[in-house]
Amino acid sequence: ATGTASPATFQADLSFDPTKLTFASARAGAQATSAGKTLSSNAISSGDERILIDGLNQNAIPNGVVAYASFTLNSPFTSGSTSLTPLNCSAADGSGNSLVTPCTAGTIRYVTCDINADGNVNVSDVQLIINEALGVAPAVHDLNGDGMVNVADVQIVINAALGLGCVVP
Repeated sequence: ATGTASPATFQADLSFDPTKLTFASARAGAQATSAGKTLSSNAISSGDERILIDGLNQNAIPNGVVAYASFTLNSPFTSGSTSLTPLNCSAADGSGNSLVTPCTAGTIRYVTCDINADGNVNVSDVQLIINEALGVAPAVHDLNGDGMVNVADVQIVINAALGLGCVVP
């Protein structure tokens, strides 16, 4: 919702490769919850899911994270990445007027502790995940799926570097 002027409702239609991903669930983000909004989602077709944030009130949704979508990885998706493309994004203000709502395509990466993708999990990967947790590098390896790269993700990579496996809860 970043850049959108005071939306009261928000809708995103997401498209994904159903051979690699299965939509699992969606939940409202902190910004939607603080505005008293609820989230609903429904399948449009195979590989397309609609996420809607709305409510009976006309409270504006602050800029920031309004929703999270979770996916299950299908067995053919064992490495690499796949795209998640917004087919349609729309928003409306408290009076029902349409707002310009930019959407950006994203990438879903197969979870791995090999942050630099060199085939080994070692101290280099630990340093890279620490940089992400500190905000020195873009936070893209949210290994435990809690919506942020933090000390829990760092610990997962440290454990993998110590030979304990890349165990993701």
